[in-house]
Amino acid sequence: MQKGYLLLETHPDQPGMVLVSTRDHEPRLGGPELRFAACFGDIDAALMHLHERLRRRLATLEPRSYAVDLEEAVIAVDAIELDHRRVFIDPALAGSPTIEHRIEALHRRYRWQDRLLHAVGLCALIVLILWGILPL
Repeated sequence: MQKGYLLLETHPDQPGMVLVSTRDHEPRLGGPELRFAACFGDIDAALMHLHERLRRRLATLEPRSYAVDLEEAVIAVDAIELDHRRVFIDPALAGSPTIEHRIEALHRRYRWQDRLLHAVGLCALIVLILWGILPL
């Protein structure tokens, strides 16, 4: 596990594209292209979770870029269920109630999926126990 920063950037010459990069040190905040930055305890896992969420919109691998709305990319990063903290968010996005609402909706969805998988595991365990106890 390596601590790092996950960055979302946009470039004027690539409209509709969000570039994703990682850094092992804190980025220079307030640059003209930086839109969002978050610090993760495990940057590789965070990048994997982000790609899982945006995989169908991958445009290029090097540099890693996605054909996605910036707001959607911010939601995808901030909803990752790993310990992280926001370091920077573009002021134009900071006041958006939609972002916070959709992040919370994704957290609820992840919790529901987790409960469902626990229930399936518990049912399987009960079946195995009963199978071992009951004579055939």
